[in-house]
Amino acid sequence: MTKGPMVEEAHNVARTPSPTRSEFNLLNGIKEEKTTKQKIRYYGIVAFLLLTTILFSVFQTKIIHALKPFTDWLAGHKLGPLIPTAILIVLSFPPLMGQEIIAIVAGVAWDFPLACLVVATGTLLGETANYFTFKYACSVRSAKIEAKDLRYGLLAHVVREGGFPVVLAIRYSAIPSHYATAIFSTVGVKFVVFLGAAVLSLPETFVPVYVGYALKPENVDNTTASKVDKVVLVLSIIITIVSYKWILYKMKAATPDYVYSRRKARHGKLAAASTNGPHFIGLPTIV
Repeated sequence: MTKGPMVEEAHNVARTPSPTRSEFNLLNGIKEEKTTKQKIRYYGIVAFLLLTTILFSVFQTKIIHALKPFTDWLAGHKLGPLIPTAILIVLSFPPLMGQEIIAIVAGVAWDFPLACLVVATGTLLGETANYFTFKYACSVRSAKIEAKDLRYGLLAHVVREGGFPVVLAIRYSAIPSHYATAIFSTVGVKFVVFLGAAVLSLPETFVPVYVGYALKPENVDNTTASKVDKVVLVLSIIITIVSYKWILYKMKAATPDYVYSRRKARHGKLAAASTNGPHFIGLPTIV
């Protein structure tokens, strides 16, 4: 006696679906081949960032001297601090970049404590605006991306499961903070958790401020400032790399649970479709 269609359907619904090809690749660490468009975009961004970093490193002193009339004007104007604050708020929305440059300018224009206050204010106001904008305008789109893009979905899963420590580590990692904020807001991170991590990660934004402060014409020949500048940069790079590696470790460890949750979600949809959809009752066939 063979199974009728209804019995086979019940068996298929009861069974958790197998991993898709993309899920299998994610579980086994197999990187999927990028399209030509994705490769061009990726290498274009990397080349731009490297070129910008190299050019700034080579010509940073000349750039600071060229900006001196502007930084002197900022320092002398009573509303000067509002200008970099407003620019930082605007730049807090992805895909815009350049927060580090504004922080360096602030470091050149004012004493270190005041420059840090300006940058901290602009960063927190901008990130807060970013958080609520994406929370109320992009949550539906984010859910679609999360369902489609496994790497993004895995990161969102790690953020939800990891809580505050993961949110803080991501803010210290190589992931741009304003991109991270967009993720936090759309995957359900509470504002209090986000704000706490944003405040505790402010020291990272003070690194370019100190770079600008150390590059002031009156500090360029200051041996102590130069040494501290190098130490601060090295520590910042180490913290960034360690945080990023830890996040990658958390993502790898969470991959089996994440893939299983996707499979269970598909199982739930199949079960709902089987319950709500049309049924065709088949009679057992006698062999």
